[in-house]
Amino acid sequence: MRPRRARTPAARRPAGALASPASAPLTPPMPNLVRVPLSYSRSRKEKKKVNCKPKNQDEQEIPFRLREIMRSRQEMKNATSNRKRKREAQVAFRKTLEKEAKGVEPDIAVPKFKQRKWESDKAYVQRMEQEAQHVLFLSKNQVVRQPEVQAAPKKEKSERKKAFQQRRLDKIRQRREEKAAERLEQELLRDPVKFGEVALQPPELTAQPRSSASRGQPGKKSLMLRKLLSSGGVSQPLTTSLARQRIIGEERERAVQAYRALKKRQQQGTQSPQPPHLASRKKAETCL
Repeated sequence: MRPRRARTPAARRPAGALASPASAPLTPPMPNLVRVPLSYSRSRKEKKKVNCKPKNQDEQEIPFRLREIMRSRQEMKNATSNRKRKREAQVAFRKTLEKEAKGVEPDIAVPKFKQRKWESDKAYVQRMEQEAQHVLFLSKNQVVRQPEVQAAPKKEKSERKKAFQQRRLDKIRQRREEKAAERLEQELLRDPVKFGEVALQPPELTAQPRSSASRGQPGKKSLMLRKLLSSGGVSQPLTTSLARQRIIGEERERAVQAYRALKKRQQQGTQSPQPPHLASRKKAETCL
């Protein structure tokens, strides 16, 4: 058994008595703990979950993704989307800036009234009244516009430019006609083949080619030999006078002599000259 410890005088102090500051322990005060109910902690855990059971079985909410799909479809059905509205507003603002830079005051935009979401009737009427008063103020204080300026007359085209455009149109028309003719020729030359059609023999060419008219076919020319070999054909000598025959004979003899002289000169030119020692030896042999 463990021995009993003796009680100190501080331990015998009554509960109502306060301890002195020197003898009090230096410990931080304990915080006030509030007990959280179990249902509250359970609801916080359920909020973090994705697939929670519905709060009311009779009324089930539409899922978030389905709501997004419905909203996107509604925006597609609308004529103007938010992006288009922003783009139109930017274009209008840019035009007003350009007009102000040129020194021309822009037209006063007529406001279009439409009650906003979560706007009460009183606030809607008050906003309409403010915008109407603002438009009236702008219309009263607007500077008098300049009178309408007549548009400058259009400059007529010069004759040179008209002629150039006419030539250009003629070329385009001619090119189109040529293309149409080529297309028509290709359609005419195309041979449509039906499904299952079989060619039993090569095609027969009925039209003659263009070059065949100038050329004669073999065996159909009227030659002199054909006349001689034909039945009843007798060669008849040509009748010439004696003077004509004598002139022809002299011309023939002259041509023969000229041909022989030409041949002789060609033969002498083609022969190679002999060396000098062979030529001297040949001369010596002839002298002996």
